Amino acid sequence: MQEVRTYYYNQGNAVRKEAEFVLQPTRTLPTRAQREREKREDAIRRQKITDRRRAAALRKNRLLTGYMIMAVMLTCFMLVAYVALQTNVTTRMNHIASLENELSTVNADNKAAESRIAMTTNLTEIKDRAINELGMVYATSSQIVYYSVDGADYMSQYKDIP
Repeated sequence: MQEVRTYYYNQGNAVRKEAEFVLQPTRTLPTRAQREREKREDAIRRQKITDRRRAAALRKNRLLTGYMIMAVMLTCFMLVAYVALQTNVTTRMNHIASLENELSTVNADNKAAESRIAMTTNLTEIKDRAINELGMVYATSSQIVYYSVDGADYMSQYKDIP
């Protein structure tokens, strides 16, 4: 066997570094059994790498699946809340409409009752009864007292009116 010395060049300096290499005779071609064994080992190594990658991808997919499930659940919750809110608004609008109809019906009944009362009462009969039966008379000018308001739209009363 032959001994080989190697020299390395480093930043402008010749640095000697001794290394011993033993030259081996050239390899012979592998036999068929060795090639098959290497193929099986290579296939096993590739299968292990593939299995590790598949396991990592599965963990990643489970995490993403969890996120997606949470997003879908949140979206469904928001949609159900929106539909419930819309139903509540619609119910209240219908209730308000029914109350408005009831109010208009009551107002119409009140106006009809007022007009019936106005038609059934005769003011001349009331005047005749007050004067003849109850002895009431019209007020004289000395009994009438006028109050003036100084630009205000209300008046405060501190004593009884005489």
